[in-house]
Amino acid sequence: MRTEINIRTMTCLLAGVLAVWVQQAPAGTEEKPTVMVSLSQLNTEIRTLREHLARTIAALENVKAAANKDADLSKPFADFSSAWTEFDAQVAKVRQHGIATRARAKEHWEAWHTELIEMQNPKLRDKAEKRYASTTREFEKISEKVADAKEDFAPLEADLKDIHTYLQTDLSKEAISSLSSTIWKMGNQAHTDGKLADISKQIDRTLSKLPQS
Repeated sequence: MRTEINIRTMTCLLAGVLAVWVQQAPAGTEEKPTVMVSLSQLNTEIRTLREHLARTIAALENVKAAANKDADLSKPFADFSSAWTEFDAQVAKVRQHGIATRARAKEHWEAWHTELIEMQNPKLRDKAEKRYASTTREFEKISEKVADAKEDFAPLEADLKDIHTYLQTDLSKEAISSLSSTIWKMGNQAHTDGKLADISKQIDRTLSKLPQS
């Protein structure tokens, strides 16, 4: 059983899970995948997503603070708009990588399974099957963490997008005041960040148990 197939298979599974976590692109827009994404790279992207989320919310709070002081809103909003754009792009990047590899997941799972059943030594095959099951369970845990994080992340992402759109059309103290409670709730996003961090921790645990090439 080749280590390369093990890692490629698991990478495809995780990417598919992440594609489910973020908003789905229309089915008709999916194309034949042309890239592979490593587990380490996906983990880095989640950490980057957390950083962009924190910057975006902090920038939004600065907009609210400027409105409360009757200060000029153009600069703090420009900062928020820039942070939100980077955050939105990072979400799209995670989605793109998920879509790019999801189509290949099935063939890699089948390739790994085929190698298992073709092994001649029953003792080695039994060990390989146990390894297969153990590693699969680690990825199931990632899926569980992703599903848990999605409950908080998806509405937060949608609210940030709506607020950005709203303030683009009405950048006034009154408009910001009407969003005060929503912005306040976003400021307490440690719970969502913690759930994203849990995904990264589980990926780290999974990586530590994968065969090393």
